[in-house]
Amino acid sequence: MKLAEALVLRKHLEAKVEQLKPLKLQGDKGLFEVQTSRKSVSENVDELTTQVPKVTLKDVTEEYDRYSKALRQLDTAIQQTNWTADLVGDVSLENINV
Repeated sequence: MKLAEALVLRKHLEAKVEQLKPLKLQGDKGLFEVQTSRKSVSENVDELTTQVPKVTLKDVTEEYDRYSKALRQLDTAIQQTNWTADLVGDVSLENINV
């Protein structure tokens, strides 16, 4: 993989982790639990309402962990390349007109 490709992939992985992070945090607070409420409609009749999540906390956590792990591994590979590669070209501050 070229360094440019790795940096683009890193950007996408980071965006996915940030997208999943609020779901993961809310899931830890009970967002994905089945919730039931009961209201008395009349003396002999109650209305029951149940909210069932379409996804589970386990599913969100697994996806979050998978993307987070991929991001950490890619960061490690980029950092490893950073310590072993030199940029080609004249890119010093002395040669930049500000």
